[in-house]
Amino acid sequence: MSKDLLFQVFREAQKKQVLDEEFISFLESIFPNKSTDVINVLKRGIIKYTYEPSNRIVWAAKGENQEHLIYPKLYCSCQDFYKNVVIKKKRKFCKHILAQIISEALNNFEVIILKDDKFKEFVSDLRLRV
Repeated sequence: MSKDLLFQVFREAQKKQVLDEEFISFLESIFPNKSTDVINVLKRGIIKYTYEPSNRIVWAAKGENQEHLIYPKLYCSCQDFYKNVVIKKKRKFCKHILAQIISEALNNFEVIILKDDKFKEFVSDLRLRV
């Protein structure tokens, strides 16, 4: 169910190619009282890390104080995801996952290419900041 909804968000963003009032109303209908938070994440930025030569892809959302690791439609390293999605089951996803989906649909994200040996460093840095 939630992956279908995320796919619908992707399609709508891809079709519109702009974050207008109609799209924000749609976003508000699926993520009540949080559309502003999603827009703020989009403004801070989404990063697509590609590691070579393996071609491993990892996404990250720039947070207020740190980056949040994202596996699209599946996982985010933020506290909200852990608390409200995993533990309390209040929501199916967090604002960072929605922002990643939208930024991918709009093709509006930063691309960083790194060597495979930097992946462990990236994950270690995330653990140290949690």
